[in-house]
Amino acid sequence: MGGQNNKVVDDETGSVASFEEVGLRHLSRDSQALVTGDVYGDKSTTDVLYVLQYLGISGKILDIQESTTPFKEIAEYGKPVDDTCKRSARPILEIVTRVSTGVSPRRPLRSERVRVFNAGDEDYDSMSSESENEGRAKPARAGRTQMIIHSEYLINALKAVVAYYPNVNLLGKNVVIDAPYRVIVHHLEALKRYRYHQPASHSSDYARMTAEHVDVLLNFIEQTVGEVLLKEEERHQRSVPVATFENYWVALKPGEVIFIKQNDLWQPQVISRVLQDVTTDGRNRQIQVVSWYLEFDHKHIVRTTDQTNIPFWTGEQVVHSLDAIPARLFPEGPDAMLKKQIELGKMYWELLQRPTYMEYDGMLVQSYPGFRGGGPLSHGSSGYMTGRVICDAEGHGRLSMRAPENRNNPPMPRGRPMHVMPGQAPPPPQDHLPHFLPRCGCKECDVETDRTDFSPFADLEGINPQNSPAPTQDIFYIACTHVIPGFLLGDRRWGHLNLECLRPVVTDREAFRFLVLDDEIKMTVKALIGKFAAADSGKVSPWANDFVRNKGEGRIFLLHGAPGVGKTCTAECVAELTNRPLISLTSGDLSVSSGSVERNLSYFLELGQRFGALVLLDEADVYLERRRAKDIARNGLVSVFLRALEYYRGVLFLTTNRVQAFDAAFTSRIHVALHYRNLTDADRERIWANNFERLDRDSDGRVRVAVAAREYAYDSRDIRALRWNGREIRNALQTALALAESDAADEGSDRICVADKHLRAVVKMSRGFRDYLRSGGVYDGECELGESEGDDDDDEDVYSD
Repeated sequence: MGGQNNKVVDDETGSVASFEEVGLRHLSRDSQALVTGDVYGDKSTTDVLYVLQYLGISGKILDIQESTTPFKEIAEYGKPVDDTCKRSARPILEIVTRVSTGVSPRRPLRSERVRVFNAGDEDYDSMSSESENEGRAKPARAGRTQMIIHSEYLINALKAVVAYYPNVNLLGKNVVIDAPYRVIVHHLEALKRYRYHQPASHSSDYARMTAEHVDVLLNFIEQTVGEVLLKEEERHQRSVPVATFENYWVALKPGEVIFIKQNDLWQPQVISRVLQDVTTDGRNRQIQVVSWYLEFDHKHIVRTTDQTNIPFWTGEQVVHSLDAIPARLFPEGPDAMLKKQIELGKMYWELLQRPTYMEYDGMLVQSYPGFRGGGPLSHGSSGYMTGRVICDAEGHGRLSMRAPENRNNPPMPRGRPMHVMPGQAPPPPQDHLPHFLPRCGCKECDVETDRTDFSPFADLEGINPQNSPAPTQDIFYIACTHVIPGFLLGDRRWGHLNLECLRPVVTDREAFRFLVLDDEIKMTVKALIGKFAAADSGKVSPWANDFVRNKGEGRIFLLHGAPGVGKTCTAECVAELTNRPLISLTSGDLSVSSGSVERNLSYFLELGQRFGALVLLDEADVYLERRRAKDIARNGLVSVFLRALEYYRGVLFLTTNRVQAFDAAFTSRIHVALHYRNLTDADRERIWANNFERLDRDSDGRVRVAVAAREYAYDSRDIRALRWNGREIRNALQTALALAESDAADEGSDRICVADKHLRAVVKMSRGFRDYLRSGGVYDGECELGESEGDDDDDEDVYSD
């Protein structure tokens, strides 16, 4: 990538670098050799020749009229045209307008053949033409107008200034450009500079002829579309830019950056070409902007082509209201916006290096920018999401279709581009990016040498981010997509993330301090997980390979005890302490059939290995129960689970409150078994105090807990009689906070005070619910909830947020 320009491509400025030296250098040579036999040495040379081609119904040319001045009007076919002339020599420019006559010929026209320089027009028949329908000709109607450039000086000048303009061929002896001559208009300033600052290799005669022919072209543009261009540019320069539909193309130069609004996101893309869609009745219907951006296809960086349709409007329209805005007219200003895009592009490049642990707060992207129809890309999640994610574009390509929710979806048809779903139209065809900067095409300039003047578009594609150096061109980062696939840890699903909603993870290192456990258990856990701590960079650290071939080097923790005593909370606090992701699973994620369990468990454990995550299987009773001779299905389920644990290399937490039904085979697989005793009144008081402290810290002083409320929580007999576990204490405080927020809203205050009355209301509701259950016989011994193992299927954390 060395030697490449690291700035955004700008045909009007970047092309000057290809002129070798600014200013003319007059070389000593025989200038006559350059113009000998050249028709442009003749004073009778026509600068601009205007041509009318009358076409019949079949498209064959019926007649040709030529003039050295623009035709004032288009006469009907067969009538003489004023100011016609005979071609004396090859003109510099030939302006050809095709006129539809509506004539249906009956007999050949007896006339001599007419030759016209029309750049290989396939419709031109040099051997025969058609006659009019014996006085029954229809009124003539002007059709497409084209400019044919015959001057080699002009063609070489265009080669020197046009860096990137798909669908314009500058390689022939003649160059054909459709009106309104967009490629010329977009390079007017570059041509003006080139006229005075040609390459030093040009002789004085060659430079003079080039300057004269450039003047002919510039004068023609000024006389034909100059006033229209001036008015459109004035509209763009207003404090609130506006544009007309017919001339919006002036602001849409291929190679420049445009912002496309898709899924409520402004995605920067590079303009490839602009098409004016015309209906059969000749009315403009929409502008089609074909553009491209860069994304990762699970192996390399590729270009993805997109098409944006801008609907027709009348009069002037505010540019900022459109869904496609060129960077120079973007509301935030081009410099600030492009700087932001470069930062996001570099962020995208970094995230492609390896899976990255991040925080996300925002809307999930339902589809990639290329999906205009809004269909799902890979059946990912959608909606608003706040939580932690793993950005992993490469893993998404390999693993997302193995996810339980995607496993039954039909596979992608072979041969279809990865970014096009079944039933959607394929994207527009891609163009070819230039590898070098433009340069003059004359013999002196176009010499075979080892060129180092690389185009900013060189080597943008085919890069593997995992083993390639970072690109140096700004355009690479600007054109990168703003969407990256990621795994949503809270939902255990894949989704597509907006880069602007990602933030580094800020772990709560004090969470372990708030955990209410026996000191011996806390010290044991902290000592065992110390070596598993990851770096703070966010880059995940996959679990290391095992010492024994094909055997796991993982650590399996069994946490058993009554509901709400801190089992799940332990795993969460360990994840915070080690700065590692936590994949929290339940039996609903794994299923209960042996075949599904094996596939799902293998999938999630592979994710845990790849992400360097802690895996928590909450309420694992169904997979740990003792096998029985007659229960073949359960035996298969337990065997599958045992086999998966045998080869896992990461850290796995299993929680249960039915350890008595444990299968003996699990004993040798478990490295650490920790028993969590029932909570005492002193433990509950510590949990209340920790919850109050965390509430004060997380609310930044906006929420205050009254002294009376604290005393009621610590000393009330009503609360002690309920014998709440840690989760119930957290839920009670959250409900009391909701009541306090409601009171503050009614009073119009932005300060929230949790009073004892709010806690009393919660206690009353909880006691009433338990009395109802007890009277209905729903649970026998409801007052013993939280005292013994096996009475509840739920197992949550102790501390509250």
